[in-house]
Amino acid sequence: MAFTYNCTRCGTVSRPYFFRAGAEGHGVRHRRRRHDGDYPVGEHIQRIAWINPFARAAGWRPSGGDAVAAAVAGLLVLWSIWHAFTN
Repeated sequence: MAFTYNCTRCGTVSRPYFFRAGAEGHGVRHRRRRHDGDYPVGEHIQRIAWINPFARAAGWRPSGGDAVAAAVAGLLVLWSIWHAFTN
C-alpha cells in the first residue's frame, strides 16, 4: 500500500509515498510553506492502492535533460561499437 497527504483546505494531494512517514513529512513541509505551520481542518494521510510501476511508466514523458542524456549515451554506444570494429 502507498500513502498520500491530503489538505482539504487548499486541495493539495501529495504524490504517493511507500511509507506513511514520507506522506507525514510531506504534510509537515506543506504546513510550513503554505499555512505558516498551522494545521488545516480536514488534513489527513490516506492509504491508497499502489500503482503498478509499469502502468505509471506508460504515462511518463522525458524531460529535456533526460532526452539529452539519452542522446549522449546512445552516441557513446555507437562510437564504442564503431571503434571496436575499426581498430
